[in-house]
Amino acid sequence: MTQRRASHIEVPATYASVGASNAPDLMRFPPEGTTPFEDSVRLGSGQDRFTIASSALMTWGAARGAGLVVEEVVVGDGGAYSGIEFDAQGTPVTPGSAEQNFGPDGEPYITAGTTARLGGGGQEARKIRVVYVVNEPRRIGLAVGSMDDSGAIGESLYCVEFREDDSVWATVRGFLVAPESGLLGIKGRTQLKKAMESARDQLRALLPAAAASAEADATPEAAGQTTAIEDAPSEPAVNDDGDDSGTLDAVN
Repeated sequence: MTQRRASHIEVPATYASVGASNAPDLMRFPPEGTTPFEDSVRLGSGQDRFTIASSALMTWGAARGAGLVVEEVVVGDGGAYSGIEFDAQGTPVTPGSAEQNFGPDGEPYITAGTTARLGGGGQEARKIRVVYVVNEPRRIGLAVGSMDDSGAIGESLYCVEFREDDSVWATVRGFLVAPESGLLGIKGRTQLKKAMESARDQLRALLPAAAASAEADATPEAAGQTTAIEDAPSEPAVNDDGDDSGTLDAVN
């Protein structure tokens, strides 16, 4: 089974250690001077739930569902360097042409190298770049890196996973730093909190009930409006199977 991670960086990012959001030991050994974070929520179970959630994630559904406005999208070529791939026997595999996937409504999946401006949700609009995408049989996602320094900067990897026990989970993990006033300053800590809350809200936007609500509210009058989300990081999310689950970890 071949696994692929496609990366694409055309211009310098506003942070170091580009791609480190995918490191298995990120929470223990984050890039120097950064605050790592990780959050997970169970979305349900089954292949259909995985397909629906991953399609939503890869077509800006998580961002839009969290009240963010997606603007100035410049599509990446998706044919970026993806590293050497190996088959099950450890033999190098010759890269093929990049596959283009589409959501249920025909919207193409986000590709590596794509840039956009995300605003709303109580935050100033930020310029971002998709630094890599994850396209595995049971794991789909994208890593978003900052392209400006008007707030917390860093990288966040959003993934939907279809686990062996048939459960479907959404996870975000990454690292952030507030350059203007440092991690110990009040303004810096506020910037970090808002960025982590936004990441968490995007995960919860993939929950079945949240996705259905967002679709029902997607009227011309509602377009561009933001949604106020209560700050309750200690409360677990509720999935469609009736189980309470979800975690939020950050190392200060």
